Amino acid sequence: MSSPSVMNGPVPIAPTPVIPTSQYHQQQIINYQRSRAAATPHHHARAAMALQRQQGNYLGGTSYDNSHMVAGTPVSNYADFLSGRSTTPLGHLNGHSSTPVIIRPPSTRAKSTSIGSANDRRTPGPGLYSNGVNGQQSASTPLHGPQSQTNGAKGVSRWTELDLGGMNLRIVSPPLFKYAFLTKLYLNHNQLTHLPPAIADLRNLEELDASGNVINAIPPELGLCSNLKELSLFDNRITDLPFELGTLYQLESLGLEGNPLQEDLKGLLQKEGTRALIEYLRENGPASAPPPDRQWMPLEKDVKTTNPDVITVLSYNVLCPKYATPQMYSYCPSWALAWDNRRENIMAEIASLEPDIICLQEVEAGQYEEFFKEKLGELGYESVFWTKSRARTMSESERKLVDGCATFYRTEKFQCAASHLLEFQQSALNRKDFRKCDDFFNRFMTKDNIVGFAVLKHKQLPGEPTLFVANAHVHWDPEFTDVKMVQTAMLTEELATLVKKHLNLPGISAASVGEGSESHRSQMQQQQLQKQFQKIGAVICGDFNSTPDSGLYEFMSRGRLDKEHGDLELLEPYADYKRVGLRHPFGLKSAYASIGELPTTNHTPKFGGTIDYIWYTTGTLVPTGLLGEMDKEWVKQTVGFPNTHVPSDHIPIMAEFRWRPSGNSAQQQPGAPGTPGRQPFQYHHKK
Repeated sequence: MSSPSVMNGPVPIAPTPVIPTSQYHQQQIINYQRSRAAATPHHHARAAMALQRQQGNYLGGTSYDNSHMVAGTPVSNYADFLSGRSTTPLGHLNGHSSTPVIIRPPSTRAKSTSIGSANDRRTPGPGLYSNGVNGQQSASTPLHGPQSQTNGAKGVSRWTELDLGGMNLRIVSPPLFKYAFLTKLYLNHNQLTHLPPAIADLRNLEELDASGNVINAIPPELGLCSNLKELSLFDNRITDLPFELGTLYQLESLGLEGNPLQEDLKGLLQKEGTRALIEYLRENGPASAPPPDRQWMPLEKDVKTTNPDVITVLSYNVLCPKYATPQMYSYCPSWALAWDNRRENIMAEIASLEPDIICLQEVEAGQYEEFFKEKLGELGYESVFWTKSRARTMSESERKLVDGCATFYRTEKFQCAASHLLEFQQSALNRKDFRKCDDFFNRFMTKDNIVGFAVLKHKQLPGEPTLFVANAHVHWDPEFTDVKMVQTAMLTEELATLVKKHLNLPGISAASVGEGSESHRSQMQQQQLQKQFQKIGAVICGDFNSTPDSGLYEFMSRGRLDKEHGDLELLEPYADYKRVGLRHPFGLKSAYASIGELPTTNHTPKFGGTIDYIWYTTGTLVPTGLLGEMDKEWVKQTVGFPNTHVPSDHIPIMAEFRWRPSGNSAQQQPGAPGTPGRQPFQYHHKK
């Protein structure tokens, strides 16, 4: 039976000594003793404040008033103070328990991280904060939501930790769970009977202490707090653990001593530690409920999918096996992360959507030959594959592990007239202006991203019009926005060169494509060239690793990017792109722009947003339908992708287009409910 909570002092440790069975059990006992010694009201906040004042820390340039120092033995170590090893009586702070406790730990003078004690009776609500300015406390302000933790427009964090310990609380006020900025929350030594499911909204929590309560069950939603590193639940009435805690892949310490826990779980925790217990829960948990079907979103009335002028295009980053490591995706069960399982689910997704053109990124060379080419060939596709640049310097066996881009096309509609690979590294070597940019050149040349081009002829339309298909994978790192912009500019220049070559358009120089008004062509020639480009059919698909508010998105959709744009800031001034900005001659638009980009195409614990796109030429193609978003509520209840239902960290996107009759610039018609022949997309999983 669990030990009772004591509100007015430390819980006495049982006289019977406990003999540790392992180093993990020993640490569990040490943490257990520290927890029992922290039963006084606001223990953590008071300890931190007292130590900070003792060491003479400054807040706003003025030291604390020594009259507010802790009475008793000086404290020399913050950890000792928190753990209860120090003999300084925390209950003997000058002032009453209602005094606001806003401090910062002694090691964070430059960047303040404060702990708040939410027990000030001068203001309503579950807590308050105050901000020290020139040694004075500002007016206390009740907490009303996430904005309360920032300093006005400056967005400077005031506090991220809250101590509600030892207050005899029986329930936690629901508004508390709106404070998503919290990284530490102390609810220890109260009378709480449960933790609400809303705890899942505190996604930034790194430490949660709910020890010394009367909690008898852990909410499964706690597994969504994947940033947790320390979870203390000592001295409660917990008998079992939900499998959902298996997604707490960063958890380092799980405190459960003093609970009537099942013997198998207790034994595993004591013998092999927290990581082993979390892994057990993750690997043995049942598959969660699958997501609702992704709905097909029609944009035009009465579109017959069997018409030859209707084409469908899919783009999908399938997550290369070598990138899908247990270290990178520790929240995913190993069986769900295994490539043999994921590739079958990926293939089931593609087959159910039945696109005419498929653009895949992060396809391993060996898997392209052994799996994708064969399986999709059986469904009536032929394909082109391009590996990343580093494959050229590798042995045959090593090349099989290099990933690249693969484009598949349905042979009953298309035939491939030509294919072409653009290696950004090699292209950069041929540019004289880059040779002057030592810093950028070094930043750029370490990235081996590529774009593959397929020149397709539409066999079912009169004259067999040409469709240029680009399949791109742009560099990922948000710190290298200049690299992303240059790669994308090179993509559009290379596409322009291909168009000129295959359609016999007037000559195109780098100046005419990239420099706009600085070109030596006459204005009339420029206008004529622009008109020619507006008539070509092209789709540019891929993982662009850039959100809709980026310079890359602006460049692709507007056809230009000013040289002063922030995403070009790191580009050195003697680069042509920095000198004149970026230009491209195509009238491009994102397929999803007409309804608004999807909320997310890439979902991990650290990032969630749209970075995958299908761009199309507006002069020749009209979007008539789109694959809809994933259910928002379902996504909210997941830590990240991949998981048991989603086989990649990206989701597939797909657009349906109608080939615009020559000279017809009519706008698309409003959508109607339901499109004949197009079914909702269903997720599959195997175990």
